[in-house]
Amino acid sequence: MTSSRTASGGTPVEPAAAPELARLEVALSALVRWSESKYTRAEVTRLSGCNVPPSALRLLEHFDVAGAMRVSDIADCLRVDVSTVSLQLRRLKADRLVSRQPDLADGRSGTIAITPDGRRVLERVRAARRDLLAEAFAQAAPGELGRAADVLIRLQDHMLAGITTTGPGAAAGPGPAPG
Repeated sequence: MTSSRTASGGTPVEPAAAPELARLEVALSALVRWSESKYTRAEVTRLSGCNVPPSALRLLEHFDVAGAMRVSDIADCLRVDVSTVSLQLRRLKADRLVSRQPDLADGRSGTIAITPDGRRVLERVRAARRDLLAEAFAQAAPGELGRAADVLIRLQDHMLAGITTTGPGAAAGPGPAPG
């Protein structure tokens, strides 16, 4: 028996870190439940004035951090079928929150990118969520919030690194899906 466990990517997890990782997993789960709750979604809609379905909002956020992508690459990154992504993009295109641009590398396809209107909607939604977070974390010291943000940004960086391992020309294999 070894003294350390192995994470799904083969990275050793030291026994001393395991309790903290367990706490982090519980905290992340709570954060996801909070952000996806009916109350929070309704409050974000009310405060932002933007009624964007959660799946469409996740796509906007994805484009904001990952940049323009082909529909098939988006589906690969999110580990969903192309038809699912296409359906979600239809409303975003109709609302002019994303646009299709020609793919200069392949004239037969195009890339999808967030538009200035999409960025404005996303900023209004993020401002509404910040207001709700400010209420929830009113008792937290600013340094605590900064440290928590630093740790969570590492998760985003890890997910973005997964795009390069699952994107065009990358070797097939499991990689994290960006959110």
